[in-house]
Amino acid sequence: MYESDGFGKDLKIVLVGNVSTGKTSIIDRYVNKIFHKKKKATISPNFSYKLIQIDNINYRLQFWDIPGQDRSPALASVFCRDAHGFIFCCDCIIKNTRNDILNWKNNLENFIDISNIPNIIMENKCDLLGDESKYEDDIDELNNFSKDNNFFGAFRTSALNGYNIDKAMNFLVNEIIKKMKNDINNKKGNENNIKLKEVKKIKLNNKEKNKRCC
Repeated sequence: MYESDGFGKDLKIVLVGNVSTGKTSIIDRYVNKIFHKKKKATISPNFSYKLIQIDNINYRLQFWDIPGQDRSPALASVFCRDAHGFIFCCDCIIKNTRNDILNWKNNLENFIDISNIPNIIMENKCDLLGDESKYEDDIDELNNFSKDNNFFGAFRTSALNGYNIDKAMNFLVNEIIKKMKNDINNKKGNENNIKLKEVKKIKLNNKEKNKRCC
């Protein structure tokens, strides 16, 4: 986290998941409000930016779209370092892609510690379930999967029509900001404890000196 070129605080968000789960389309929908029906598979990491403002603070969201074909966790983890948040994408129609994102998560954790980094599931393509009244069918199953596997939250989304895209992104960004504030407060608390210990040590040393003098 830092301020650069007047853009404000940079937040790195990494999208991970199988080929054709819609990672690039999710970013296009959120950043540019567009959807391309014919989209080629991502063969190298893509980068996109979006400027937002929360509580009068500017944030530049950096989206890193990791290729779904990249089955090398070691290589993928290189692009995931220093991430502030993760989006794990799966397909609403192909249920076994939930297990695939779990594999992605577990494999990445062999190389980097992401246990305390805010992360969410986007189960994309819910528009294929039918009309909007069916988008949340069996959502409890997805939410239970999310809780059981230590994700911060889960959302049914559609990059095609934008369903829940902004809601999911806002949730993740707020979780990231909450963590950053907690980290800052904890750091200040630790610094204050160190200073307090130093003051007590100085006072104790002074008492010892006074005793020797007398």
